[in-house]
Amino acid sequence: GGVLLLADPDEEGFDDWYAARVHVARLQLEVSCGTLSFGIPGEQDYVLGVQNGSIAGTEGLTFYTGDGSKDRKMDVSSTLNQLNRQLYRLYFHSGGNCRGKEITLSVDLDDLGNFGAGGSLRVQESATWNVTAP
Repeated sequence: GGVLLLADPDEEGFDDWYAARVHVARLQLEVSCGTLSFGIPGEQDYVLGVQNGSIAGTEGLTFYTGDGSKDRKMDVSSTLNQLNRQLYRLYFHSGGNCRGKEITLSVDLDDLGNFGAGGSLRVQESATWNVTAP
């Protein structure tokens, strides 16, 4: 698996078929320096210079902020399984201007009140790391 793995903030477990097809959640990612991408577009994403379907496999996602390619902030909704598949392919791009800086990745997950008691539940976490010269 990847470095990040999402789960429903409620105590109830919604696994397998139900989570894969029904349980929609909203995910916000923001990085303090640099950008993030869900995968890297390759030649298979273009045919004769024209976009061939969804770039780098972002099908099944609804974007509110960003488009999944070199975004400082992404706001996206989909099933938990699809969001986890995208996080497995999450790339950080420093762009060269983040060397020597502490980088913070902020993650906010909202279950949109789909399950459990008490309406919408949110989980907010962050991870930090330093970018050093090669």
